[in-house]
Amino acid sequence: MFRERHVFTDLSTDQRDPDDWDIGRLRTIDYLLDTRVLTYEPILSLLVVGTASGLIGLIGGPGVECSVQTPEKSPVKILQLSASTDKLLSVDERDRLHIWDLKDLTKPPKSTSFDCAINAILLSPSHTHVGAKITSILYLFQDSFQVFLALQSGEIRSYDLLCLKKSPYVIPNLWNMFQTKIASNLVDPLHASLGCNIPVDVVAHPRDLNLIFIAFGGGIILYDLSSCNILRAYELVIPAGAPGGGGYHQSDVLTHRRPCVTSVAIHPAGHFFAVGYTDGCVAFWAMEDEDQPLLVRTATDLDVNVINGEELDKFLQSPSEQEKGNRMHERQPVYKVAWCGFSNSSDPRGGATALILLGGDRSDEPYRLTVHTMPAFDSPEPPASNSDDGLHVSIRKAMRLSVIQTETTYYLASGPIHDFIPFPKSNPHFSGCWDSIALLSLTAASSESRVVEARQFPPPSFTSQPPGTNTQSTSKCDDVIHDLSATLKDMTLSVEPLPIHVHSKLYSGPGGVFYTRLLTLQRGAHDVFVGQQPTPSDTELPITGGSAWMDDKRLSELRLSKSHPRRILISCHRDFTVRFHDISPQLLISSSTSPLQKNYPCPLHDLTIDLSAALPLSGVPEVATVQVASESLECVVLLKSGDLLVYRLNTAQSNLATEAEGDRELILLDNVALRPGTRYHPFVMLPRGNVSLTCCALSDIGFIGAGYLDGSVAVIDLRGPYLLRPQRQKRQSNLLVRSQDADPVVSLTWTVAAVSMDTQLAVRLIAIHGSGKTQVFKISRDPQSSLYNLAQDVIKVEGLPNVLHEGSFVIDSQKGTLWRADRSRFAASLQIGDGNIDHCFWVMASSKGARCMLDISGERIAKAEWNNKKNKVGHVQVIERNKSRVLIAFNDKPEAMVYSLPYLEHLHTFSLANVCEKVVSVDETGDFIGTRFHKSGVLEQIIFGTLFKTRRVYNHPVVDLTSFHREIPPYPQPVSVGPPSLLGSWLRYGKPIMTGKQLDELLAGPDRPTPPPVPVQTSQQTDSSDGPSLMKTMGDARNDVYQRLNNAVAERGEMLGDIEQRLDSLQQGSKDMVAQAKRLATEQGARRWFGF
Repeated sequence: MFRERHVFTDLSTDQRDPDDWDIGRLRTIDYLLDTRVLTYEPILSLLVVGTASGLIGLIGGPGVECSVQTPEKSPVKILQLSASTDKLLSVDERDRLHIWDLKDLTKPPKSTSFDCAINAILLSPSHTHVGAKITSILYLFQDSFQVFLALQSGEIRSYDLLCLKKSPYVIPNLWNMFQTKIASNLVDPLHASLGCNIPVDVVAHPRDLNLIFIAFGGGIILYDLSSCNILRAYELVIPAGAPGGGGYHQSDVLTHRRPCVTSVAIHPAGHFFAVGYTDGCVAFWAMEDEDQPLLVRTATDLDVNVINGEELDKFLQSPSEQEKGNRMHERQPVYKVAWCGFSNSSDPRGGATALILLGGDRSDEPYRLTVHTMPAFDSPEPPASNSDDGLHVSIRKAMRLSVIQTETTYYLASGPIHDFIPFPKSNPHFSGCWDSIALLSLTAASSESRVVEARQFPPPSFTSQPPGTNTQSTSKCDDVIHDLSATLKDMTLSVEPLPIHVHSKLYSGPGGVFYTRLLTLQRGAHDVFVGQQPTPSDTELPITGGSAWMDDKRLSELRLSKSHPRRILISCHRDFTVRFHDISPQLLISSSTSPLQKNYPCPLHDLTIDLSAALPLSGVPEVATVQVASESLECVVLLKSGDLLVYRLNTAQSNLATEAEGDRELILLDNVALRPGTRYHPFVMLPRGNVSLTCCALSDIGFIGAGYLDGSVAVIDLRGPYLLRPQRQKRQSNLLVRSQDADPVVSLTWTVAAVSMDTQLAVRLIAIHGSGKTQVFKISRDPQSSLYNLAQDVIKVEGLPNVLHEGSFVIDSQKGTLWRADRSRFAASLQIGDGNIDHCFWVMASSKGARCMLDISGERIAKAEWNNKKNKVGHVQVIERNKSRVLIAFNDKPEAMVYSLPYLEHLHTFSLANVCEKVVSVDETGDFIGTRFHKSGVLEQIIFGTLFKTRRVYNHPVVDLTSFHREIPPYPQPVSVGPPSLLGSWLRYGKPIMTGKQLDELLAGPDRPTPPPVPVQTSQQTDSSDGPSLMKTMGDARNDVYQRLNNAVAERGEMLGDIEQRLDSLQQGSKDMVAQAKRLATEQGARRWFGF
């Protein structure tokens, strides 16, 4: 220890008792990095995400976040929500169906196993209001009580969501039945190809509850639920010599091919549909014509099922190019299709549509989704004809015209796309593809993580000019000339769909977080920083489901947070963006009668800084550090390339000069194009130059310090801006600076203080080098020009070697307050007086220890080595609590070591192992940010912790997932194939349309047990005395026994039902085998086997 010359006030008197400290977590922010499936329910307005670790996250309106875990953490394969029963359905990788009650997710799920793997599920409709939605290979209806499950065996089993048991309705393997019907073709091995009888998708007809499309590997089956009959079978056969999806360079082009089905989507009118295949082609079929598709196309060619003689001759003449061409023209399968309709026409058949394709591109093309804009289906009334055979020529022609796109838009992605879902505005019908306002895609960011990306939908060209409008009309030419503003707007219309912000829990992959920092603001600065936050705009997903509020029991403690400092979470992402989130405790003030109004953390999208904008950078914009001034709110971003960027809020921006005379090293950035609404504007840039920047320091009075690798220092005066350098300082080139000789600047600190060698109160910059040598620069003002310069006299001090980047503090010797270069201190330095100068302490800390000095360049007061030498210290901070100050060092164990000020006595050591793995940012109040990284290199969890948890309410809120429920619109009715004047039901062949209630009764069967009653909560208390309480307890016990007996009887009945169904299946299988043997002995029969 150094010899003490003075006795100083102990600044840590109230922090010596360990009972005053309460270490703990306040809140955790978890990122869903391993997402595997997602779905959106428009009636409840909930987004559900399933992960590879078995975690299922539900995201709704402000503060509505909760999660459940699959048993044994099995990965999630299929997800869906049932709005009518408030159930969450999931199928895991072990093919078990799990059902949770949305009203109480704490209850364990109802789990059911099946004999075979589950490939798809379909929730059948009930009553009169039905909707639909597709997610991956999962399909559900709204307002439904029955679930269809497509098994690997080819059977379609049903499950009752009301009774939570298997239903007796079973659909056998229809593709096997189809093959049996056309036994004459069974000798063809293509019919018996592997996987042709395995269901891959199940889709309900958008306008008829009684019809479902079952997609098998071999083709599509149209099935009538009430009559249990196969109505149509659609099988695509590419004839020999036709290119198909693979083109003419494939080896089997001279043979017949039957590509396997991958997905199916129905046109909103319900008269025709699209089918994706493994060879990369899409076939469009009319429901009335199973023999020939309307059109078979790839992403670039039409009618690929038709032989092109010229192309075939070219291929036959050059067979040596076959292998090379096969590699060049390899096409991906069409993994998924979706057909979206919109409220853009008064015609009942609808207007223009959009067909979304995943896959079908060549292997050398970028990752993308393809959106084809299709014209409206406008079929004329067919002429009178006595023939009822097949589809009329005029109708077929109109259908074909409506499946040839008028425009194609590509939604580019950052990696391979695994899945996508349209995001409907509010309508659950038409497979969740009606009036979609966004397109969500699940993109692979790496082998370990996937990212959810959202884009504007439909494409801008679709909304700006609906297809089918007459753009050649000469009568409106003059309007374009007169309406110049509208013309310019159309010319500047972006063809790229705009990105839409997703929930912060979905930040992963390119949007993943790798750097975080905590910023504390006072109320006035916070109000300016946050600004007038607009209502959710087109750039945010309108997810409004559920409601959330903090526990009413802690409302009194929660109201104390009104006086707490406001906090901002700064995060840097892999997509070269810097984002800001409000994590102020005031956002959590709520109650059951006044739910949360904003998410926590609340994203501030208008403050996002995009470093990938057109900036003259010297390299990739990877962030090294970000700093924000707590009063002036300027933002400084130091890049790893050595470039320094300065941003200003547009509220503080004035008429800036276009150039800075004499400071050619600075580059003004006021002309950089930004997205409209962006509040942080780039102001000036200090490029890397010959020598790299190593650190920077931002003040609140318009000065920015910059330290270099060669030990030089520069100051940016934002008033010009001007670049200030010491007059005697010489810069060296990187080529002249050897790593062993360089003494880089490792830490910069701004302060307004006097030093022992200069008692004048002035703005000073403390520059600490790696060797410990320290320079104290003084900012002086020229009275004639009113410009600021660096004083010639530089005070040199011997400090600690390898000081931490933010390990230097200047504090008041009497009160312990930090002396920053802020507005109040700067104003005090401008006052001329001969009064006594207050003393200060300069505290510096390195990875090995700390030192405290008087008046920066004065005597050494104390020196300390860290109590735990085995673990490296990464962050230090001066903490204030109850007007006492201490120095806290955080090591990588992790531990928090507390030292007194100014004598650096070791007071306490607290373990943080139960809070976080690593502390990355600390503020003056003792709150800190901890992180946990995923193996993909991005953060999977941010922990908001504190050293003083007493009476701090940051718990996760109480969530009600079912409080928001949209009114379900009536189920769409069948429409005529012709104009609205055409009478008759072309679709249902004159039969009445089945209602949802009838269909639900059909699937549940006549022996459906009575569903358990839904408990109703009453506001009256029944436990006011011991007698009623005892009766209530006895009644609950009796009800519990009765419920257990009912469950046992139901399980016994379910097991007996399974045995009976298996016996029926064996009997049916034997009959099918006999029928097949008889048919194999007969001659070839006609293909058409339907009875109409």
